[in-house]
Amino acid sequence: MLTVIWGAIAARRAQALAVLLLAVLASAAAAAAPSYVAAAGQALARYEMSNAEPNELRIRLTEGTEYPGMPSDPTRTVFTETVKRLTPAGFDIVLGAQTGGVATGRAGNVTSSLIFRAQVCERVAVVGACPRTTSRDQPPEVMVSTHTAARLGVAVGDQFTFAAVPMRVTGIYRPLDVTDPFWLDGELIRPATAGSAGTSIPGSAADAIFTAEAAPLPDDDAILHRSTADLYVTEKLLDSRPMPELRAAVMKAQRDGNREGYGAGTTATSLFDRIERQRGQLADGVTLGAGLLVLLCWLVLFVAVGSAADQRRPEQGLLLLRGVQRRRLWALAIGEHAVPALVAIPLGCLGGVAAATLLAAHTLPARADVTLDANVVAFAAIGAAGALAAVLLAQARMLSAPVIDLLRRVPARVRGWRATIGDVVAVSIAVAAVVQLRSGGSPSGLALVAPVAGALAAAVLLARVAMLAGAAVGAALLARGRTAVGLALVQVARQPRFRPLIALLTVAVAMLAFTASMNELASAAYSDRAVVEVGAARVVEVDATSRSHLLTAVRKADPEGRFAMAAVVTNRLPDGGAPVLAVDSARLAAVAAPHPSYGVSFADITRAIRPAPPGEPVRLRGRQLTVVMSANFDAKASSGYQLQLAVTVSSANGTRVVVARPGIRPGRNEYVVQVPECVPQCRLVKMDVVAQARWQNLVVHFEELRSGDGSADTVVLTGTQFADLKRWRGSRSDSEFSATGGASPALSLQMMEGGPLTAGISVADSPLPLPVYLTRSVGTPLGGAHPHEGVDGSPTKARVEGVADALPQLGGAGLIVDLEYADRIAVSGQSGTKEVWLAATAPADVLDRLRAQGLAIVGERTITGVRQDFDRQAPALALRFNLFAALAGVLIGAAGLIAMAAAEQRTRVTMLVALRRQGLPPRAVRGGYGLPVAVAAVSGGLVTLVIWLLTRSGQRLFSDGRSPVPIPEWPDIDRLLVFAVPTVALFALTAVVLGRVIAASVRRRSGR
Repeated sequence: MLTVIWGAIAARRAQALAVLLLAVLASAAAAAAPSYVAAAGQALARYEMSNAEPNELRIRLTEGTEYPGMPSDPTRTVFTETVKRLTPAGFDIVLGAQTGGVATGRAGNVTSSLIFRAQVCERVAVVGACPRTTSRDQPPEVMVSTHTAARLGVAVGDQFTFAAVPMRVTGIYRPLDVTDPFWLDGELIRPATAGSAGTSIPGSAADAIFTAEAAPLPDDDAILHRSTADLYVTEKLLDSRPMPELRAAVMKAQRDGNREGYGAGTTATSLFDRIERQRGQLADGVTLGAGLLVLLCWLVLFVAVGSAADQRRPEQGLLLLRGVQRRRLWALAIGEHAVPALVAIPLGCLGGVAAATLLAAHTLPARADVTLDANVVAFAAIGAAGALAAVLLAQARMLSAPVIDLLRRVPARVRGWRATIGDVVAVSIAVAAVVQLRSGGSPSGLALVAPVAGALAAAVLLARVAMLAGAAVGAALLARGRTAVGLALVQVARQPRFRPLIALLTVAVAMLAFTASMNELASAAYSDRAVVEVGAARVVEVDATSRSHLLTAVRKADPEGRFAMAAVVTNRLPDGGAPVLAVDSARLAAVAAPHPSYGVSFADITRAIRPAPPGEPVRLRGRQLTVVMSANFDAKASSGYQLQLAVTVSSANGTRVVVARPGIRPGRNEYVVQVPECVPQCRLVKMDVVAQARWQNLVVHFEELRSGDGSADTVVLTGTQFADLKRWRGSRSDSEFSATGGASPALSLQMMEGGPLTAGISVADSPLPLPVYLTRSVGTPLGGAHPHEGVDGSPTKARVEGVADALPQLGGAGLIVDLEYADRIAVSGQSGTKEVWLAATAPADVLDRLRAQGLAIVGERTITGVRQDFDRQAPALALRFNLFAALAGVLIGAAGLIAMAAAEQRTRVTMLVALRRQGLPPRAVRGGYGLPVAVAAVSGGLVTLVIWLLTRSGQRLFSDGRSPVPIPEWPDIDRLLVFAVPTVALFALTAVVLGRVIAASVRRRSGR
C-alpha cells in the first residue's frame, strides 16, 4: 500500500504540492497565534513594569531593631541571611541601612536621611567621587545631591554635621533616571516643594545623603540605624513564571516577613493582576484572527481538493467497477494527503514563528522574543490535522458515491437532508456564538469567534441563494440569446464546488471589512477617550501651597490667558457622590480640548458658572489689620466670659483664622490683628464674633477696616462700604446683620438671645450657592440644588445652571465649577489634585515658567501619550493581529480561486473547446470565475453589515472595559473602502487573469 501511496503522490505531484502548501499555510496560521500571544504577553508585562508604581515592583523589608553607628552594609548580618531565605526565587535584592536626622552646614540645615545603599554609584552622575570606607581617625565620607549641597552651602571636600557628627563631602550627585524603582518613589530623591522657585533638576534639599562603610564613631550612640532590603520584580521573572505562582510567592514573602518582624509591604499583586488580565484579553482577542486564518485555510483546501477530486471521478468509478474495495480507496486518500499534512507541521511551525516575529516587530509596545515551544508545535499540529480533515471531507462525497454517479462528468446534485446539513450546522454554531456574545460579561468560548462564525453562516446561505439565482437567471439569458453571461451562470450553477468558493471569498471580504472597521472604530474610540480623560493637550499635575497660589502662579505664567489654566479635580466620593472639576473658567475655552460628546460649548459653560459676583473681594496689604468696632452689651452681666473677634484671611499659603487680642470690649475700640501672610497681599474671607456663653442683647457695629504695617495704614473699608449690604452675607445661616445709617454708617451684627455662640459676616465676593454645569447622568434637574464636596473637602450645595452629556476628565458623571469662586467660599482645607492645563500652543519653556512661580511639577499627561497607551494594551494588539489575519485571509481567498481553476482547468478547457467548435462566440470563453467574485463582493458587504450589527457591541476595545464617552456606532466609510476596494480588485484581477489563461488555452486547442 505504501508503494501505491508514493506512486499516487508522484503521479499527482502538482496536487500534492498544492495540498502541502495549503497545509503549511494552515499550520503556520495556527502556529502564529500562540507565538504572537507569548511574545505580546512578554511585551505587555514589560510595558506594565515600565508604567507601574514603584511599590508594585518591590517588597520592602525593614529590620525592627535600631543599631548604633553609621549605616553600613548589612551583608554579613543575620538580617541578610533571613532576607535571602524569605526572598522568592528570581527577585533581585538591594540591601541598605538608613537613619534620619538633621544635616547642618554653613548656609543652613535640612532634615534628611543618611543612607547606605548598594549599587547607588551605578545610578548617579557624580561631581567628585563616591564615598569610600574610612578609618577610625577620618570623618565618614558622604555624597549629597545638588539641591542638598546648595541648601547646606557645601562643595566637594567641605564638611557638615549630621546629628552633630562631622561628615566630609566627597561627591555631589545627580540621579541618572529618577523614575528608576531604585529610588523608591520619592523616598530617596524627594519631590520639590511648592512655594519657592524650582529647577528642572529632580529632587529637593531633603534628598538622601549616601555614605559608605565607616569606622566606629567616637560616640556610636549619636546615630542609630536600621537595615533594609528591597526585593525587586525582574523582567525575567515575569517571563518565566505564571502570574498565580508569582502572586502566591509574594503573599508568602509578605506573610513570612511580617512574622519575622520586618514589616513586609508591597502592592506587587496588583501589577500581577493587570498583567494576567491583559494577557488573558490578548489571548481571547487573537482567537478571532487565528480562527479566521485556520478556517480560510481549511476552506481553501476543501475547495481545491474537492475540485481536483471531481476531475478523478471517472477514475474512481472504474476502480470500483474492477473490484477495488472502498476501504482501500479511503486508505489511499488518507495516505496520499497525510504525508503533506505531516510535512506541513514543522514547516508551519517555522512559518508561524516567522510571521509572529515580523508582526511583533511592528506592533508590540516593548521588546519581546518570539520562540518555538510546545504550544506552537501543538497548534501547528492542530492546523495540519484540520487541513487533513478538510481534504478527506472534500473527497468523502466522491469516495462514498455510487459508481453510476462517479462515471458522470457533472456530479449529481445532493438532495434531501444531506444538501442542507452543512448549512444547518454553520447557522447553529453562529447563533450559539452570537447569543453567547450578546449575553453580557467577558467573551469566552464560541463568543470569541462569533464574527467568523456569523460570517461563515451568512456566507453559505448567500452562496446557496446565489447558486439558485444564477441557475434561473442563466437559463433566462440563454433563452434570450445572451450566450456569454448566460453560459457562465449556468456553468457555475451546475458545479457544486463553486458554492464553497463563493462562501470562501465572501468570508474573506467580510472579515477584512469587519476587522478594518473594528480597527477604525477602536482608533476613534481611543482618541475620543484620550481627549476626554486628559481634558487638554497637556495636563501637568503640580504641588501648590494653596488654590490661590495655583491661580496666581498660572496667571503670572500666562498673563494673557492663551495657553494655561489652573484646575483642581476632586475624586469621586466613597458614597457615590459626583466628582468636581474646578477650573479658571475664563480660560476654559482657550485651553481645554473640545469634543462633541460634551454636548455643550465651553463658552456656554463659562457664561453659566462665572456670573458677576454680588460684590468685589476685599484685598488686604500689610502685616497688620485694624478693625474699628463698637460693641453694646452688659459687661457686668457677662463678667468672666470672653467675647472675641476672629478674622479669616486667605493668601498664597492657604486660609488662616486669626483671633484679635484682647477680646471685645464695650464701646468703640480698635482691634489689631497680625497677618504676616498679607505681605504682599491677601484676601479677607470673613469676620466672626465668638462668644463663650449665651449673650443677651449683644450688638456689634463694624465701622472701619485698615491695613498696613502699623505706621501708615490704608483704609480698606469705610463705614459706608460696611453699610453696603450687597457686599456681605452671614457667615452662618442664622446670622442677622443690618446697615446703620446717619452720621456714623456701619454694619450692625446682632447676636440674638438663645442664638448661636458664633456669628459673623462673610465677604460676598462670589455667588452662593455656586452655579455649576452638571452631567445628565447625575440626575439633578436644571435649576435644582445639587449636594457635593467642595474644593476644601466640606459638604456644600450648588445651583445647576446647565446640563452636559459629559465633561472633561469627569466623563459622564460630575460637575464643573469656577475655581476662583469655589476658593472664595472655601473655609479651610485643600482637597483634590491641583493641575495646570496647557493648550497645544503652550511655549516650550512653560514648565520653567511654572517652576519660577513656585509650583512644583509632580507629573504630566498628554492626549497623545494617553492615546498611545491605549494602543499598547491587549485589545489594541489583538485588533492589529486580527487585521493582519484578515489581510492574509484575502491572499488565501485568491489562492483558493487559483487552486480551483488549476484543478479543473483541463476539464473546463476541453468543454469550452467543444462548444467553441460548435459555434460558441469567443467572448463567451471567459471561464466563469468573475461571477463568484461579483457575488462575493455584494454578499461580503451584506455579511459585514450583519455581523457588525450582531457582534460589534461585544468586541473589547479597552482593557478596563469602559470609556467615559460613547463609542461611535459606525466606522469611517472612507477608511473602510481603503481596505475593501483593493480586496475586491485583487479577486477581480485574479478572475480576469484566470479567464484569459483559459481563453488562451481554448484558442490554442480549437484553432479559433
